[in-house]
Amino acid sequence: MVHTYRLFGGTLVQTEDSHLDTAIIRMLQHNGRVSVLDLARSFGVSRHLIAERLRVLTDREGLRVVAALDPGVAGHHVLTHSMVRIDGPVHPVAEAIAQFPNAVFVSITSGERPLAFESRHGSSAELLETLEAVRTIPGVREIRVTTYVDVLRGFFVAQSRQNISLDDVDLELITALQDDGRASYRALAEVVHRSPSAVRSRVQRLIAAGVIRIAAIKSGGLSTNRFATGLGITLAGPSAPVRKFILDSESIEFAARSHGAHDFIATAVGSTSAEVLSTMEDLRALDEVAAVETWTHFDLVKEDYARAM
Repeated sequence: MVHTYRLFGGTLVQTEDSHLDTAIIRMLQHNGRVSVLDLARSFGVSRHLIAERLRVLTDREGLRVVAALDPGVAGHHVLTHSMVRIDGPVHPVAEAIAQFPNAVFVSITSGERPLAFESRHGSSAELLETLEAVRTIPGVREIRVTTYVDVLRGFFVAQSRQNISLDDVDLELITALQDDGRASYRALAEVVHRSPSAVRSRVQRLIAAGVIRIAAIKSGGLSTNRFATGLGITLAGPSAPVRKFILDSESIEFAARSHGAHDFIATAVGSTSAEVLSTMEDLRALDEVAAVETWTHFDLVKEDYARAM
């Protein structure tokens, strides 16, 4: 089915439902609580169509809109990306790592290290304990670790964070929003036994302070119209131009300044493989980039940023 809708810049275009779905997901990644009416107005379509596409994305495509707790608030100050070399099938190892509570992202990928996972820790000692446990999993041959120094873009990253005091009601709201980031204020009010207006003020305060970020994430694997490729960037010069490229790119969904195996870790996404390839080629063209290692994400085994306080 082909629909006409308005993109962010106000230009009218003809597109298929898959392109509309991609646009909806991107807006929900920016603001997970944007209303159906505002989505309809943004794209110049009916509220009924938006509601139908949201239903399909949720029921069939595994889309979830949830609250991510800032790692610092949860006491997680060591964030890492690891690539694992494996003997034999990858999936059993991926499933085993996914059981670790501090593993927030686990993916089966291409390349000589066909498993990538991200983990969060309260200290370097906790990280070492996790790596020791991963090495005991049958089939694990080698782990290559890169530590995030500064997360530039990502689902769980707010624009800024303020230090605010959290009470029991705030914690209950965070827990509820980690389960369903689009829960109505009336439903949340029933959970914490406060008025909807009071709950609205508290949720907006939590978001404005950067304690939580509410956005869409895909679960249960990658769809046919969403390609995701990991990028390990090694610098040949100053980091500033690469940082600017990352922040300006519409295709780079996640990025972090890092140390270890790579100077930056990033994820490029697009509705076609050509879109992702174009981003990779533009990145390689920068004089400050020495090399870009890539890995394609085939199966997202785990993506869960709901962390306990």
